Amino acid sequence: MSLKNERKLIYVVAIICLVVGVFCYSSPTAAPPESPVRLMFKTVGGNVLFDHQTHSATYGLGCLDCHHDQEAGSAKLPGDCTACHGIDSKHVPAMGENGKFNHEVHGQDLGLACSDCHHEYDEGSGAEPQLCSDCHEPGGDDDAMLNRQDAFHKQCIGCHEESGITPGKKDCAGCHEPRKRADAFHGQCISCHEDVGAGPAGGDADCKKCHGF
Repeated sequence: MSLKNERKLIYVVAIICLVVGVFCYSSPTAAPPESPVRLMFKTVGGNVLFDHQTHSATYGLGCLDCHHDQEAGSAKLPGDCTACHGIDSKHVPAMGENGKFNHEVHGQDLGLACSDCHHEYDEGSGAEPQLCSDCHEPGGDDDAMLNRQDAFHKQCIGCHEESGITPGKKDCAGCHEPRKRADAFHGQCISCHEDVGAGPAGGDADCKKCHGF
């Protein structure tokens, strides 16, 4: 091939590369999604993949349903997952009925005595519960919850009158359902099941080993 033909070939290749480059640069690109699809968070239990799209688009939640205490455009998540997902064994993957007050959760699961909410309680006339803010403050700690341990083990009207359950229920499983895997982690059951293959949570374990009555 002559020198003249080599130069022509170089020019042709250069022009082709230039045209392809300009075309690729000017081609429209897909617009980024308005909100993130998935987010990765680091927790003490390991990495957690949060499906933002499921919580927003699939469940039909607006931004302010979760980011209600943040300025517009803030990427910060709400501080407490349980605000929408329930507490401990009541934890569920969707909103469901969690937006409503649940007397069972506040009494049985949190171990609150009747008088912790019904401060002026009278068995004959009853009493109106106090305001939620009397116990729950944004950013507050668990110390606001009084008498957690023994409310439903010893006394509560919530089981024996409101729900129609007769007194004398001694079997722990009568009130405490066996935990599922997600509940086990959130409830820190790992303190008993530290090794893989330690056996299912519950089983023949004696509740009294950890819970005094």
